[in-house]
Amino acid sequence: MPVDTLTNVKTRLGISTSADDGLLGLLMDSAERWIAEYTGRNLAGGTFTEYFPGQVEWLCLANFPISSVTSVKVDASGAFGPDSLLSPTDYVIHAERGVIQSRRGPFLAASRNGLVNADRSTWTRHPRAVQVVYSVTAPVPDDVKHAHALLVGHWYRRVKTQAAAGFQNLGHQRYGEIDVSYQQDGSIPDEVASLLARYRTSGI
Repeated sequence: MPVDTLTNVKTRLGISTSADDGLLGLLMDSAERWIAEYTGRNLAGGTFTEYFPGQVEWLCLANFPISSVTSVKVDASGAFGPDSLLSPTDYVIHAERGVIQSRRGPFLAASRNGLVNADRSTWTRHPRAVQVVYSVTAPVPDDVKHAHALLVGHWYRRVKTQAAAGFQNLGHQRYGEIDVSYQQDGSIPDEVASLLARYRTSGI
């Protein structure tokens, strides 16, 4: 699911023609990827698969709020066959926070019994010892949609400015009695970062 529709983005930017729809579509895709990297979350929702080490009791998912959990599987080998599926009674889902909490201690505790499989404690710390498949279907917040449109508009204006300058690195150009200045600032607008700040994950 995309962050927003082309029609809505054009409305926010005050664009009424369809001449640049192809360009705007590409910029929308780029803006969506930038927002996902900046926040550490996919705010458009969808179905996700994530992996965690075994010696943990809390699984902090990247995307939330959680609408459903398809499966939680625990397997030190990383194969995640049918026999590795946990019962939903083995964990608690904190949907709004994007956290899954074990009811029975670490999802895959270390074992040091004898010499057989003596390295199992290392296996449980492997980053792919626990697999979670889950979905997020909450609507995209309006301020995220606005930040998305602002970023698209910022890049759109840069392309149009570069086209007007003949794709030359010009600061200004004179046409007879008219002096034209070109803004070449490539930084992300502060308003975009401000709107997205509350959605960034703590690890970012």
